[in-house]
Amino acid sequence: MFRQNVPTSELPSRVGGLCKMRAIRVFVILLFVLCLGAAQETVTYIGHYLESFPGPQVYKDPNSGTLFYVETNGRHVAAISGDGRLLWSKDPFKDGRLPFYRTKKPQIVYIGPAQKGVHPPGEESSKFVSIAFNSSQSGLLRMSTGDFEFLGQD
Repeated sequence: MFRQNVPTSELPSRVGGLCKMRAIRVFVILLFVLCLGAAQETVTYIGHYLESFPGPQVYKDPNSGTLFYVETNGRHVAAISGDGRLLWSKDPFKDGRLPFYRTKKPQIVYIGPAQKGVHPPGEESSKFVSIAFNSSQSGLLRMSTGDFEFLGQD
């Protein structure tokens, strides 16, 4: 190691400076850890809770060509065949007798394909459309009838 000859008169100021530097390093590291902990604090929810209603939405089933239209009120869904006929119109929230949960105005904020494995037993996921409300409630709509199958809420 390299040794430096330091006059004894400078020794207390140099030692004091080293202590200050170490204290500053410890302080900076502590501050970093506290900020990191605060940055990782999250609000946990599942689904689409608290998303604002994006307005009318359309999902087109790639197999049948049927359009599923979420109306401007965010509650009604209409199924329109490939040749433009109205197949059905439903209010899944009302039809499923869902209780009000987390919001006074539940609206559909997502409509899309049902995930594989998420369907009633003995059925295929390709026969359903998935919907999610801004209340974190979600379920499936049967493409042929619009019947609603409640999946749950968080």
